[in-house]
Amino acid sequence: MLTVSQIAKRFNISNRQVHILVENGYLNVSQLYRNNKQGIAYLFAEEEIAKLDIYSLLAELQGNPGHRRRPASPYKQLMGTVRRYDHFMDSIQCHPQRDFLQCCFYLFHLNHYAKTYPKDSTYLYRLKNQVLKKMYQDNPGLLSAAYLTGPDRYRVWLCDDCKEAAQMSGLSYAAYIKNEYFCPKCSLQAVDKEYYSLIEFRVRLGDFKFTFHLPLALAERWIEKLSDLPQWDRKTGNYSDRMYMYGRPVSPVEEKVFPINMIIGKLESYLKTEQC
Repeated sequence: MLTVSQIAKRFNISNRQVHILVENGYLNVSQLYRNNKQGIAYLFAEEEIAKLDIYSLLAELQGNPGHRRRPASPYKQLMGTVRRYDHFMDSIQCHPQRDFLQCCFYLFHLNHYAKTYPKDSTYLYRLKNQVLKKMYQDNPGLLSAAYLTGPDRYRVWLCDDCKEAAQMSGLSYAAYIKNEYFCPKCSLQAVDKEYYSLIEFRVRLGDFKFTFHLPLALAERWIEKLSDLPQWDRKTGNYSDRMYMYGRPVSPVEEKVFPINMIIGKLESYLKTEQC
């Protein structure tokens, strides 16, 4: 991997010219890392650079300033994300709750990683639970909680007609049930009361807003006076036994800007020192 400066030195061009090639979509960023000053540094694959005629591309761009750029949407998306997140970090540096807000920011990303990598989710969700517990107990005035009542988890026994329909459609019984194709003649038994209930945690500090969720079964172990929390029904929808908390997977752009090891390290540091 080569840095911007190394490419510039190899081809005897300026760093700015390297950035021009990136911005016009001719030079792809392969990896990112944060340098000691917390800025973003680019890394480029040597085999990709070897395929390019750097001097011809620069001459073409210089001779035709209005030249139509090649698609560079991944780069633009990446830089947009970098600038947005860096702006957030800059804006909280003088905030009296800087460490708390930084923790919220990293926890926001941790939840996305847990959605993306099920094999690591046990540890990631455990870490999320530990961090939220500490944030809630140490900062009761900064983090509010609410009780979202969700439905029970049911076990379903298909009737003979639904079994036949599943076989004719080429679906397993499990898939047929998961898609909720069963009918009123099928037998349902509640096996976990309020299995899909959540505790919602909200942070509202001026313009800074975050929302996190934990399953009731986890949060009720350490939240005191659970019955005193404001309570309302959780929004209905399709529920999954595997990932039944709100959230979305991490995006490829976010993975480059804030890799999982960095996120885990920041949150583990918060648990030990109260600083990210």
